[in-house]
Amino acid sequence: MMVCQESERVYVPLNHMGAANSRQRMGKLEVVNSNLCEEAVVGFEYGVSVEDPFTLAIWEAQFGDFYNNSQTIFDGYIASGEAKWGQQNGLVLLLPHGFDGGGPDHSSCRLERHLLLSNDPMDGHVCAMPNIYVAYPTTPAQFFHLLRRQVKRNFRKPLIVAAPKMLLRLASATSTLNEMSPGTCFRPVLDDPTTRDPRAVKRVMIVSGKLYYDLAKLKSENPLGEHVAIVRVEELTPFPRRELFHVLSRYANATDFVWVQEEPRNAGAYAFAAPRIKSLLPKHAELRYV
Repeated sequence: MMVCQESERVYVPLNHMGAANSRQRMGKLEVVNSNLCEEAVVGFEYGVSVEDPFTLAIWEAQFGDFYNNSQTIFDGYIASGEAKWGQQNGLVLLLPHGFDGGGPDHSSCRLERHLLLSNDPMDGHVCAMPNIYVAYPTTPAQFFHLLRRQVKRNFRKPLIVAAPKMLLRLASATSTLNEMSPGTCFRPVLDDPTTRDPRAVKRVMIVSGKLYYDLAKLKSENPLGEHVAIVRVEELTPFPRRELFHVLSRYANATDFVWVQEEPRNAGAYAFAAPRIKSLLPKHAELRYV
């Protein structure tokens, strides 16, 4: 969105790209700065997503912890509205998350609390109707497919995205156009693209989010890096049991499994993910926390 400093005229290039077919309905991008009354604004965006399921309503917080003032909307409407009233909503919430020097409050969107709102079962059964989706994507293609999935599927579910600001300017966090071309889709689990021989892997590090890039850099600089695989869990709930099991099965000789996160042990996704991951590991294998 561009604004003329003299006339204050607004121009949105995406709204003037033109449709391939003149009869095709054109979409519209509208960017609005809201006041700092999170409860009112999130409630309004929830109403937009309910009133028009074909509008991709997105609320982006300046910092992840800003959602604190709208917890009643999260708990009473977004996460539980369908169970109480049969009212689906496809609201997307982009919450910056990650330790980038913003202090203890601005560094966390309280990922652990959103996961506590999930009805994803711990016993290994697949939840047929999850109440919310929580994702921590690490590439532009993954983010693109998340948003596209919101409007392409034939039902609506709220989507909470941990969206670190650091990834916006990280040179290694890129995707090719082929990763967003026809036939591609969102992948809940990403295997290590640098693993040459899965049989040589002795340690599997499981991570969610931007910390992957720090680990990948350390791995590339370590001569023993070929013995380590870094697996990314891009969608935390519904937990991708089948996809993660398929990836872990490639590393038949691995004996050390580690969950790595930058948050304290009582925060982040560890408490939610650990029991689900342990059920997928080989017999007698343990999951360590770092």
